[in-house]
Amino acid sequence: MELVDLHNHTTSSDGLYSPGKLVAIAKTKGLCGIGITDHDTTNGVPEALEAGKKFGVEIVPGIELNTHFGNKEIHILGYFIEYEKPWFQDILANIRNSRFERAQKMVANLQRIYGMAIGFEDVLYKAGGGGNIGRAHIARVLVDKAIVGNIGEAFKEYIGENCIAYEKRYKVEVAEGIDLIKRAGGVPVIAHPGLLEDDTIVQDLISHGIAGIEAYHSKHTREQSDIYVEYAIKNGLIITGGSDCHGDQNLMVGDVRVHRKTIDELWNYAKSIR
Repeated sequence: MELVDLHNHTTSSDGLYSPGKLVAIAKTKGLCGIGITDHDTTNGVPEALEAGKKFGVEIVPGIELNTHFGNKEIHILGYFIEYEKPWFQDILANIRNSRFERAQKMVANLQRIYGMAIGFEDVLYKAGGGGNIGRAHIARVLVDKAIVGNIGEAFKEYIGENCIAYEKRYKVEVAEGIDLIKRAGGVPVIAHPGLLEDDTIVQDLISHGIAGIEAYHSKHTREQSDIYVEYAIKNGLIITGGSDCHGDQNLMVGDVRVHRKTIDELWNYAKSIR
């Protein structure tokens, strides 16, 4: 059976592996295709496409947009986006600038509130020069300095949304994010709905024009996956899945797999709206 993993992050956002290395690992795992879905950037897609040709791994160009819906952060995956469109890249650049400024403020908060010996240059280094900084880069610095034992603890104690060092940043509204992906010729999919803790939001997202649901995810229980498969079937949506690999937290590309026919379903939808 041909299997794919449609949710993966690289060093272009907060993953630990370069796009080329991630593709090489996917090949060793026996995958015939993967999605490249970095946070708010498509900068890793070209390298992944080249590596895909080398290793015989099909690459789905994608993105994971961090959007908001009320007071909830909602992640929307976009597949087969025509990522080179200048207007699309301009919007992504604005989002990444906001990420950079938020990271600066959070590091300053950690210094001021907790007296932590953490410098912004440490975070820049973790981000490979600061092209696209996320909270995971701050968390990894806290782990390296033995301030916390793991990334989960960093988010729970210091940089999660309910922590006093947390800072908000600019995010597009969920309806806007769905529209952006469609305008770029892509397929908008709800990422890891089981992490939302409120399934009524899923119904709202369906009404906003979502095209698919990531039913299979590394943090979903079997019961949750079954529920989201049922949602997708009932509403005529594409069923997707992926590991959400970042290269750490014991998650690796290929840990969650779906049939390759999912790529065909996504591509057919993309063609239908172009």
